[in-house]
Amino acid sequence: MQPNLPDPETMLRAFEQKDSNFEGIFFVAVKTTGIFCRPTCPARKPKQENIEFYTSTRDALLNGYRACKKCHPLEVKGEFPDYLKTLMKEIDNNLDYKWKDQDLRDRKIEPNRVRRWFKQNHGMT
Repeated sequence: MQPNLPDPETMLRAFEQKDSNFEGIFFVAVKTTGIFCRPTCPARKPKQENIEFYTSTRDALLNGYRACKKCHPLEVKGEFPDYLKTLMKEIDNNLDYKWKDQDLRDRKIEPNRVRRWFKQNHGMT
């Protein structure tokens, strides 16, 4: 364990419960897969003996782990992905417009993808 981390039991409980209060406080590395995740990762949880905790993504990378493809620990949580940035500018410029699925499809954006991103990052669709 590294300095400045909560105790292992607290981190394990937070990881098992996907506690978003621990976002950015620690990262979980899985020895058997060689990946590291956010505490809120939706992937199946590994056995306790196969995990290590790190204070930063840098520490996990320096110890040979790679970023999880499900929770994307190298990305800033809540930052708009490229495919949404243009859409968000349009929405800001036209706040009264009621957006429909077809409006998104016309912009080559899958509506369900947008809903999933907002649900995951903001708790709403």
